[in-house]
Amino acid sequence: MSLKFLRSTSNIIEFQVVLLDNSEFITAFDQKTVQGSELLDRVCEKVEVPPCYKQYFGLQYIDREDGDVVWLNLDKEIHSRRKSKPLLYQLAVKVFPQDPLKNMVKNMQRLILLQVKGLINRGKFSLPVNKHALIDGFYAQAILGDFNVKRHKPGYLEDRLGVFYCPPTGINSDGNINEEDYEVMVKDLHKSHRGMTREEAVSASLDICKELENYGAWMHYGGTDCNGNEVVFCVSLQGIRICQLKNKFPEVGEVCHNFHWRDIISMFCDNAKFHMYVAEAREKEGMACRVFRFNKGLYGYKTAQRLQLDAENHQKFFFEGNPERATIMRSMSVEAKSMNRIARSGSGQYLASKINLTLRRATLK
Repeated sequence: MSLKFLRSTSNIIEFQVVLLDNSEFITAFDQKTVQGSELLDRVCEKVEVPPCYKQYFGLQYIDREDGDVVWLNLDKEIHSRRKSKPLLYQLAVKVFPQDPLKNMVKNMQRLILLQVKGLINRGKFSLPVNKHALIDGFYAQAILGDFNVKRHKPGYLEDRLGVFYCPPTGINSDGNINEEDYEVMVKDLHKSHRGMTREEAVSASLDICKELENYGAWMHYGGTDCNGNEVVFCVSLQGIRICQLKNKFPEVGEVCHNFHWRDIISMFCDNAKFHMYVAEAREKEGMACRVFRFNKGLYGYKTAQRLQLDAENHQKFFFEGNPERATIMRSMSVEAKSMNRIARSGSGQYLASKINLTLRRATLK
């Protein structure tokens, strides 16, 4: 009987998932392997994400080799190497809807707001103090309801909002204000929202967030262009925006290139290099190949692969809405990858020029 017990428990895989409100969800599967999609299904059920919105979410974990945050591959099995401890993951918004107020259920809006708030507090956005306060004022109303003099004493914002209340700092704001003055500023805004429902406050806060410069974009750092200049890749539902890197990390600078999904024909990695074939009408060829390199020691190839995976996750939304264009682009992408492999095999400049000629003709058609 004891042997039977040992056999049954040896297959249990336990997971600990940090949710968007910073709470923890622990769940277990009594099986040898678990599909990534199975775990996401269970987490989405826990946070009440409707099945039709599940595609906007994903699970992140820390890569033990290079320490970067990685998206869990939902199509592959999760193999547990640590039977005695739960596997750790973080629920996150993988793809941000362009307009979170349009055709989105209220719970979806709340989850997206939690994600944006977390990104602001971690310095992924830099915004003016007044806009920072506007978001926090509505957020306080959404979480705490109407301001109450008896309950909401000095320090109540930090005490009750926890990690989601983070006054402007050098990494998340371009202005200066001390914590006491900022708390008064947010408290006055919170007072002014009396009578507003929690759902209305979430929508009002999101209405400000969606206008932030880099709303909806996941940033990929460490890449360099053909001239050796360091660039940042901003991947969103609109496409890939490639920007200069400001001296003040992790802020992004001026835009170098802005490619819409309809113009990105093919993307693929070659070790630490990331290749993009893009249609450019202003050039006689009709198409150009952009090559970027990730300089991260032994793990540059991983960074390039993560960029490609993130880009493909966003591009599929464009494909779903533009099936005819998607068919053409997929056909051209296969040809570009095939001929690029031939060129890399050492056939020289002749084949390289043949690739360009074929792609030009395909683009013109």
